[in-house]
Amino acid sequence: MTRTMTMLLGIFALAISVLAVPAVAGAAPTGSVDSANRVIFNSGSLTGVFEENVPHITFYATNELGRTTYQLNFRSLIEFSTSSGVSTYESPRLVAVADFDSASWTASNFYPVKDKTTGTTIGMGFNFTLNNQMTIVEKTPPPQSLKSGDVVLVVKAYNNTRTITVNGQSVTINTAEIKIDFVLKNWPFASTSDKLALQVNMHSNYNHFDLDQSTGTTTVDATNDEGAAVMEHPYTETSNTEQKVRYASGPVTSSMNVGFFHFVNTATVTPASGIPQSVQVVAAYKAEKDGPETFLKLYLVYPYFPSGSTLVHDPSFGLQGGLPTLYIIAGGAGVAGLAAVLVIRHRHLQVQRFPKSK
Repeated sequence: MTRTMTMLLGIFALAISVLAVPAVAGAAPTGSVDSANRVIFNSGSLTGVFEENVPHITFYATNELGRTTYQLNFRSLIEFSTSSGVSTYESPRLVAVADFDSASWTASNFYPVKDKTTGTTIGMGFNFTLNNQMTIVEKTPPPQSLKSGDVVLVVKAYNNTRTITVNGQSVTINTAEIKIDFVLKNWPFASTSDKLALQVNMHSNYNHFDLDQSTGTTTVDATNDEGAAVMEHPYTETSNTEQKVRYASGPVTSSMNVGFFHFVNTATVTPASGIPQSVQVVAAYKAEKDGPETFLKLYLVYPYFPSGSTLVHDPSFGLQGGLPTLYIIAGGAGVAGLAAVLVIRHRHLQVQRFPKSK
């Protein structure tokens, strides 16, 4: 009886573990534009939906029933002062802000991504580009602006899991993952001691997040607005090249996947001289409202770079395997029910022997 139960539980656990791994497909990524002019980008088991004219992304597991929907919004660029010795973003230090939602953006046609050495097609991409002037609102006037083409999201997906080199460091992109090169030109810094933060807003059905930090995993409940009185929290990076933020699963979910956002701990700055250099990227975070919704606001922080320079940073988003707790609960109940039946049958099948009367 014990052996039978152990076998049943083992089979059930194995089935769940297999289901929890996102499908890895060798098929090439596909893309289309729907009737609302949204870009639909499919890579492996992942679907990413890019809004028509703002860099807001919704992504999910393509064929999963009861799937969780994840939201990722590239929201703004914020220049801030470091005169008080701060190394990462704190909102009271704000100097200037460029609101991405205030401008118009446009998507290019899809194009093949080719291996730089062999010329072989290894994936598909498109560019999501600032399409008009975007005002930079300064605390000290006059306001300045970024021009059309000064900000580009270069969106790529690969035919197969691929390891690429970013600033001399290896980064692996799987097929259920979409890579974004964030490209920025001509930011007009007010001071050489200032830094620049890229604000990324994250939201999901459950709206809890797990941040992998050097101190361990930090769970953030983004259903609660921390409010203006709470300062942004420094993100203490791990020693890994990629820093990882996961969209946490709810306590009861049928989803077999977990969304994530990764960012590399360095960026590349290419000055007008044309000699690229690697710069450190740090981060901060806070759960806070933006309009009616509360988001995990993640701030990716870049150091000052000279006028005429181009900055490129390499975040990505995608899916990793998760545990469908609803199936575990239902399956556990099923195993328990089967166990009860086996116990009853076992008892009914017992043959009792009595000593013969003399």
